[in-house]
Amino acid sequence: MNDTPTVLLIVVIGVLVAAGVTLLLERSLTRILLGVILLGNGVNLMILSTGGTAGGPPLLGFTPPEEMSDPLPQAMILTAIVITLGVTAFLLAMAYRSWQLQGHDEVQDDAEDRRIATGGERRRARQYIRAQKRALRRTIRAQRSALEAQIDAQDELEEAQRAVIREQIAQARRDLEERLEDADDEARARLLDSQAADARAAIEEARRRVREARQELAEHLRTDRENERRLRRELRQRIRAQKQQLRASIRAERERLARAEDSDMQGVD
Repeated sequence: MNDTPTVLLIVVIGVLVAAGVTLLLERSLTRILLGVILLGNGVNLMILSTGGTAGGPPLLGFTPPEEMSDPLPQAMILTAIVITLGVTAFLLAMAYRSWQLQGHDEVQDDAEDRRIATGGERRRARQYIRAQKRALRRTIRAQRSALEAQIDAQDELEEAQRAVIREQIAQARRDLEERLEDADDEARARLLDSQAADARAAIEEARRRVREARQELAEHLRTDRENERRLRRELRQRIRAQKQQLRASIRAERERLARAEDSDMQGVD
């Protein structure tokens, strides 16, 4: 006689085990209880299928040894039935007590796990805020360094322009002195007026270039200050939004923990 289980029995065992595992993954204690019952029945059928074909009672002197049924699966099934009964009673009591206190039988999150998770989120938020502040400080330092380099370059350019102007004035004076030595009084007066007009024009041109350079530098400074203020404002807004979100989550977690710890606030309606 064939000792292998039938296909129908294998299908029934698979359906019971699959349904039991699916119900065990739910949050409702009632569904968990049904999952335990279905899973226990499926495992009992699987153990029963390992006993082979049916035979006589496993009693010496009453049934020949080669015709006896295997007593081990039967003893294991009886033990499993008793354990399943105890687990069922325990889960029923838990579901009834949860319904009595909270008005539902859903499994609550562990308070310590939630506290650890909230602490991890808080640490990540603090690390993100510190990283944003460090990035902002680096950006500000880079902008200040670029601005200082630009100011130094502009100062060097202005100093070079002043040196050129001074050299031109000195050269004009030398030329004027040379011409004055060779000219008469009337020509000397005309030459002085001409050289003075040229010197004034050169000085005005140099002053104009200096004013333009200073205006351009002031415009750069104003642009850099506006960019710095905008970056600081955006960072403050991001930090404020993250802190508000973190406070809201902490407040919700504290309220949930207060409801979980205070039995007078649970299921009174």
